[in-house]
Amino acid sequence: MTSFWQDVRYSLRMIAKAPGYAAIAILTLALGIGANTTIFSWINSTLLNPVPGLASPSEVVSLTLSKPGDNPFPFTYPDLEALRDGQQSFTGIAACNFAQMSLTGKGKPERVWGMVASANYFDVLGVRPILGRGFLPTEDEKPGGAPVAVISYRFWQTHFGANPEIVGQTIEINQHPYTIVGVTPAVFQGSQTGVRTDIWVPIMMEAQVNPLGDLLQDHHQFWLLAFGRLKPGVRLEQAQAEMTLRLKPEVKNYPVEHKGHDSVTVYPLWRNPFGLNFFLSTLLPALMCIAGLVLLLACVNVANLMLVRLVGRRREIVIRMSLGASRWRLVRQLLLESLMLALAGGAVALLITSWTEGTLLRFLPVTEDVPLELRIAADRTVLLAALVISVLTGVIFGILPALRSSGVAPVAVLKEDTGSASGGLRKARLTSGLVWRKFRCPCCC
Repeated sequence: MTSFWQDVRYSLRMIAKAPGYAAIAILTLALGIGANTTIFSWINSTLLNPVPGLASPSEVVSLTLSKPGDNPFPFTYPDLEALRDGQQSFTGIAACNFAQMSLTGKGKPERVWGMVASANYFDVLGVRPILGRGFLPTEDEKPGGAPVAVISYRFWQTHFGANPEIVGQTIEINQHPYTIVGVTPAVFQGSQTGVRTDIWVPIMMEAQVNPLGDLLQDHHQFWLLAFGRLKPGVRLEQAQAEMTLRLKPEVKNYPVEHKGHDSVTVYPLWRNPFGLNFFLSTLLPALMCIAGLVLLLACVNVANLMLVRLVGRRREIVIRMSLGASRWRLVRQLLLESLMLALAGGAVALLITSWTEGTLLRFLPVTEDVPLELRIAADRTVLLAALVISVLTGVIFGILPALRSSGVAPVAVLKEDTGSASGGLRKARLTSGLVWRKFRCPCCC
C-alpha cells in the first residue's frame, strides 16, 4: 500500500510538470466522457426509469391491441372488460385516456391536461398519494356517479398554494363540480413518459369530460390505454398469450372493428408505445453509440499524446528499470497517471452533464397541444456511470503506452542519440497507428 501511494504522489508530480499536456488531455477526455454521461442521464431518466414514483416498476407493463411488430392500437372499454375480468396473469389491469379539461368557476376558463382512469389506476401503478387517497372500487361502478378528482403535486402547488387542507375542497371541471380526494407525489407526473398530467378523474366520468360523449358501451371507439402489473413468475409471452385468448370473443362478435387488431401485445414499460419512450427507445441507443465513438477517438488521441510524452521520458524509465524497478511497477505507475487524467476529465464531464442534461427536449417533436415534460437529473446512478466510464477510459488510453514504454531495452535506449526525438522506427509506427497523419508527396510539394 505504501508503494501505491508513492506512485500516486509521483504521478501527480509528473502531471504537474506538464500542465499544457494535462489540460489538453483532460479537456479532450471531458468532452468524450461528457457526451456519454449526458446521454446516459437521458437513458437513466427515460428508459431505465420511465415513470418515476412507481413501486416495483419492472412488474408494470403496457398492453396494446396489435400483433407484435404492428402499429400499436388502444382498446375499447368492452375490450378492457374482456381482458380484465377473470384473468390470471396480472394482479390488476388498469386503463386510462388523456382528456383536455377546462377549469371553470373561477374567472376565465383554463385548459389543463387531465386523464380519465379506472379506479385501480393508482393501485396497479403502485403510486400512493401524499395527501388523501386514490380512487375507490365503488367509483368504478356507475357512469357519472363518481365526481371526484386526484390532482398532481405541481397543480396543487400552482393552483392551491400547497394548501394542506386541500382534500375535500371542490374544483369545477367542464362546469361540473368534483371533490378533490388526493394529491400525487411530486415525482409522479403521469403514466405516459414525457407527458405531464395534472388531474385524474374516474373513468366513469368519461362522458362529462369527453366531447365524444359516453364511450363505455361503445364497441367501435378504440380509446383506452391499458397497463397491467404482472404476477410473480409470469413472463411477457405468457401474459400476451392469455390476453389474446381472452380477446377472442370480442373479435368474433365485432370482426369488422377488430380487423387487423385481433391480438394483444405486451410491452415492458420502457417501450410503452403510447409515450415518448417508443421514440426514445430508438433514438437514445443510437446517440449512445455515437457518443461511444467520440469517446474512443478521444482515447486514441490522448493515448498518442501520452506516447509522445513518454518518448521524452524514456531515459527516466530505463534508469528506474536499471535501479531495480519491475515492469509491473512501471506499468502501474503509468496507468495511475492515465487514471488520474481520466478522473479529472470525468469531473469536468459531470459539470458538462449538469449543463447539457436538460437539452433532451430539443430532440422531441414540437407540439403546442401536448404538455411535454421530462425531468432529467444526474442522480447516483449517473455519478456511478461517470466513475466507471472514467476508469475504463483511463485504462483504455493508458494501457498501450504503458506497456510499450515499460518494454524498452535499457541498454539500447542509453546508447541512443540524446538528440533524437522520434524514439526509433518502432515507436514511430505505433504513433502513426494511433492518429491519422496527412503526408505530402515529395514530387508535388
